[in-house]
Amino acid sequence: MKYFLTLLHFLSFLVIVSAQQNFEWAFTTNQYDRCNDFSDGLAIVKIGFERGYINREGKIHIKPQFNIIDAYSEDVASAGFIDFKTMDAKSGYINRIGDFVIEPQFEVTSPFQEGYACVRQNKLWGYIDKSGNFTIKPKFESATIFSEGIAPVQFEGKWGVINTDGFFIIQPRLDYILAESEGYFCANIRGKWGYIHKTGQLAIPPSFTYASSFSEGIAKVEKDGKFGFINKEPSFVIPPRFKMLYSFPHCLASVQADDGQWGYIDHAGSFVIEPQFEEAFEFSEQLARVKIDGKWGYITTDGEIAIQPQFDVAYDFREGLARVEQVGKKGFIRYTPPTDKELIIDQPKAKPLELTRREIKDGRVINLQNSKFTLKFYDHNKIDGDIISVNYNGRWLLKGYTLTEKSKAIELHLDPNIDENYLLLYADDLGKNPPCTAAITIDDGGETEEVILNSDLNQCDIIYFRK
Repeated sequence: MKYFLTLLHFLSFLVIVSAQQNFEWAFTTNQYDRCNDFSDGLAIVKIGFERGYINREGKIHIKPQFNIIDAYSEDVASAGFIDFKTMDAKSGYINRIGDFVIEPQFEVTSPFQEGYACVRQNKLWGYIDKSGNFTIKPKFESATIFSEGIAPVQFEGKWGVINTDGFFIIQPRLDYILAESEGYFCANIRGKWGYIHKTGQLAIPPSFTYASSFSEGIAKVEKDGKFGFINKEPSFVIPPRFKMLYSFPHCLASVQADDGQWGYIDHAGSFVIEPQFEEAFEFSEQLARVKIDGKWGYITTDGEIAIQPQFDVAYDFREGLARVEQVGKKGFIRYTPPTDKELIIDQPKAKPLELTRREIKDGRVINLQNSKFTLKFYDHNKIDGDIISVNYNGRWLLKGYTLTEKSKAIELHLDPNIDENYLLLYADDLGKNPPCTAAITIDDGGETEEVILNSDLNQCDIIYFRK
């Protein structure tokens, strides 16, 4: 009887997994020694000591050939080589096809942001522009990228903040400082963390064991061994009562209770999802990875299991794909929500079929004269309560929008890094007179064109744009 019960339990588990599969393997990556998450449509892969990129279909975009590589930012990426005999490194920047636009000449390179990148040469950091010329000569012991025209740097052992001309707007007098966020710098002063206003004035005295940058008006801090959130007054909006917590990416934050279990709280500090997980991370694309009985799975923001825990290793969803390992099988999965409960989430550069389980019509092609164009949406003929969601190249422009006779205008640009730009019409409600019909005018500076799209609960209509 003991063996029968064990088998019954095992079979029950198989039924649960089968019933809640809700994912598909996009592709496997066992042929690579290592693979990173997707960023801007590409993921870094490694074979031996060489690194390159794959695209969202799992195909090689730039073959592994660099020892140093980073994600793309402002259409360029750090890349370079290491002499493994001397361990000397030389790094520069490549374009989207893998050609160097700034030759490898720096010891270390950062991503470009706001037109500048910080680089290290002769053990000191400075800043270059897109042509590779120094705008600020190397003179700092450490440096960070610019954000809103200012950047923390280390000079003569202390940290301060410079502008794009290289002048200090906050003198180097701090032990450490994080990047500016919402007008404040999180700074370490004599072993404690506090906050400096971007004007240089002390805004919140250093009194925390740990602190993070402000986001949505609040910041995570540690006091007396427990974590909570403060506002800018400062006062605790959520008292420090958790063993550990992560920041709010959206509406919920994962926290660890005193018993070691993880759950999720709202902005008031109340549990929305009770502590029940061995580990739990932030929500990304409306899914969060959690650990149950030693296996990783994913939940939705209402606490329901989206993908049954079954992975040995799992990472967050990025651009519609999540990196996982399952019994030696490595690769990326795609969430396929039940047809009666689809999650409408941004998936930059996703293919149309990756956005929905509904069928997609063949659609039509619109040839544009200019890369910049304006779309106007309105109901066609009778106003009957049609509700739509509209996606452009993986990004949802409209969600649950009710069509009326008054047009809704949206300005767009063709993305030159996408093979075929598209606009997908998703029907949320068919109104009183199915199907869901939307009229769209397209104005690219030439002759205005009108297109009528029809969608229902089983299929989506689509337009492809070309120039």
